[in-house]
Amino acid sequence: MKHLNMVYLVEDDVITTFLIKTLMKKFSFADEIEGFQNGEDALNALLASSNDPDMLFLDLNMPVMDGWEFLKAISKHPKYAKLPIYILTSSIDPTDKARSTEFPNVKGYLVKPLSLKDLQSINPEVG
Repeated sequence: MKHLNMVYLVEDDVITTFLIKTLMKKFSFADEIEGFQNGEDALNALLASSNDPDMLFLDLNMPVMDGWEFLKAISKHPKYAKLPIYILTSSIDPTDKARSTEFPNVKGYLVKPLSLKDLQSINPEVG
Protein backbone atom coordinates (compact mmCIF):
# COMPACT_ATOMS: atom_id res chain seq x y z
CA MET A 1 0.00 0.00 0.00
CA LYS A 2 1.19 3.50 -0.74
CA HIS A 3 2.08 5.90 2.03
CA LEU A 4 -0.96 7.68 3.46
CA ASN A 5 -0.71 11.45 3.56
CA MET A 6 -4.09 12.20 5.11
CA VAL A 7 -6.81 10.22 6.84
CA TYR A 8 -10.23 11.48 7.92
CA LEU A 9 -11.57 10.15 11.21
CA VAL A 10 -15.31 10.71 11.58
CA GLU A 11 -16.11 9.93 15.21
CA ASP A 12 -18.28 11.80 17.73
CA ASP A 13 -16.65 10.51 20.93
CA VAL A 14 -13.70 12.73 21.86
CA ILE A 15 -11.97 10.07 23.97
CA THR A 16 -12.21 7.49 21.18
CA THR A 17 -10.93 10.08 18.70
CA PHE A 18 -7.97 10.86 20.96
CA LEU A 19 -7.10 7.17 21.39
CA ILE A 20 -7.35 6.40 17.67
CA LYS A 21 -5.29 9.44 16.68
CA THR A 22 -2.66 8.51 19.28
CA LEU A 23 -2.45 4.94 17.95
CA MET A 24 -2.23 6.12 14.35
CA LYS A 25 0.48 8.66 15.14
CA LYS A 26 2.49 6.22 17.27
CA PHE A 27 2.69 3.75 14.40
CA SER A 28 2.99 6.33 11.60
CA PHE A 29 -0.25 5.26 9.92
CA ALA A 30 -0.63 8.62 8.14
CA ASP A 31 1.10 11.99 8.08
CA GLU A 32 -2.07 13.84 9.00
CA ILE A 33 -5.28 12.74 10.73
CA GLU A 34 -8.25 15.09 10.47
CA GLY A 35 -11.04 14.53 12.97
CA PHE A 36 -14.74 15.32 12.51
CA GLN A 37 -17.55 14.88 15.03
CA ASN A 38 -20.24 13.96 12.52
CA GLY A 39 -20.81 13.06 8.90
CA GLU A 40 -22.01 16.51 7.92
CA ASP A 41 -18.76 18.17 9.05
CA ALA A 42 -16.71 15.55 7.19
CA LEU A 43 -18.81 15.85 4.04
CA ASN A 44 -18.52 19.64 4.06
CA ALA A 45 -14.76 19.39 4.52
CA LEU A 46 -14.47 16.94 1.62
CA LEU A 47 -16.51 19.14 -0.69
CA ALA A 48 -14.63 22.32 0.28
CA SER A 49 -11.09 20.92 0.27
CA SER A 50 -8.68 20.55 -2.60
CA ASN A 51 -6.56 18.16 -0.51
CA ASP A 52 -8.53 14.92 -0.43
CA PRO A 53 -7.85 12.22 2.16
CA ASP A 54 -6.37 8.89 1.15
CA MET A 55 -8.77 7.04 3.44
CA LEU A 56 -11.67 7.65 5.81
CA PHE A 57 -12.68 5.94 9.05
CA LEU A 58 -16.39 6.29 9.78
CA ASP A 59 -18.41 5.75 12.94
CA LEU A 60 -22.02 4.72 12.30
CA ASN A 61 -23.84 6.21 15.29
CA MET A 62 -23.35 9.97 15.46
CA PRO A 63 -25.50 13.06 15.86
CA VAL A 64 -26.40 15.47 13.02
CA MET A 65 -25.49 13.07 10.16
CA ASP A 66 -24.79 9.46 11.04
CA GLY A 67 -22.51 7.12 9.13
CA TRP A 68 -25.27 5.66 6.96
CA GLU A 69 -26.44 9.13 5.89
CA PHE A 70 -22.82 10.06 5.14
CA LEU A 71 -22.37 6.95 2.96
CA LYS A 72 -25.54 7.74 1.02
CA ALA A 73 -24.49 11.38 0.52
CA ILE A 74 -20.95 10.58 -0.59
CA SER A 75 -22.17 7.96 -3.07
CA LYS A 76 -23.77 10.83 -5.03
CA HIS A 77 -20.37 12.45 -5.63
CA PRO A 78 -18.43 10.67 -8.40
CA LYS A 79 -15.20 12.33 -7.21
CA TYR A 80 -15.35 10.21 -4.03
CA ALA A 81 -16.51 6.94 -5.57
CA LYS A 82 -13.12 5.33 -4.93
CA LEU A 83 -12.34 6.86 -1.53
CA PRO A 84 -11.63 3.84 0.73
CA ILE A 85 -13.85 3.91 3.81
CA TYR A 86 -13.50 1.73 6.87
CA ILE A 87 -16.47 1.48 9.18
CA LEU A 88 -15.31 1.92 12.77
CA THR A 89 -18.12 1.11 15.15
CA SER A 90 -19.12 -0.41 18.46
CA SER A 91 -21.93 -2.28 16.67
CA ILE A 92 -21.48 -6.02 16.43
CA ASP A 93 -24.90 -6.35 14.77
CA PRO A 94 -24.52 -8.62 11.70
CA THR A 95 -27.21 -6.54 9.96
CA ASP A 96 -24.97 -3.44 10.13
CA LYS A 97 -22.00 -5.38 8.76
CA ALA A 98 -24.12 -6.79 5.92
CA ARG A 99 -25.56 -3.35 5.15
CA SER A 100 -22.06 -1.86 4.94
CA THR A 101 -21.29 -4.15 1.98
CA GLU A 102 -23.95 -2.35 -0.06
CA PHE A 103 -21.54 0.58 -0.38
CA PRO A 104 -18.62 -0.03 -2.79
CA ASN A 105 -16.42 2.48 -0.90
CA VAL A 106 -16.55 0.43 2.30
CA LYS A 107 -13.41 -1.70 2.37
CA GLY A 108 -13.72 -3.03 5.91
CA TYR A 109 -15.83 -3.20 9.07
CA LEU A 110 -13.83 -2.70 12.26
CA VAL A 111 -15.26 -3.02 15.76
CA LYS A 112 -13.96 -0.60 18.40
CA PRO A 113 -11.57 -0.32 20.03
CA LEU A 114 -9.22 0.02 17.06
CA SER A 115 -6.01 -1.96 17.49
CA LEU A 116 -2.57 -2.07 15.90
CA LYS A 117 -3.63 -5.39 14.33
CA ASP A 118 -6.54 -3.56 12.65
CA LEU A 119 -4.20 -0.92 11.24
CA GLN A 120 -1.80 -3.61 10.03
CA SER A 121 -4.66 -5.42 8.28
CA ILE A 122 -5.24 -2.21 6.30
CA ASN A 123 -1.58 -1.39 5.72
CA PRO A 124 0.95 -4.15 6.53
CA GLU A 125 3.79 -1.60 6.57
CA VAL A 126 2.46 -0.09 9.83
CA GLY A 127 4.12 -0.86 13.13
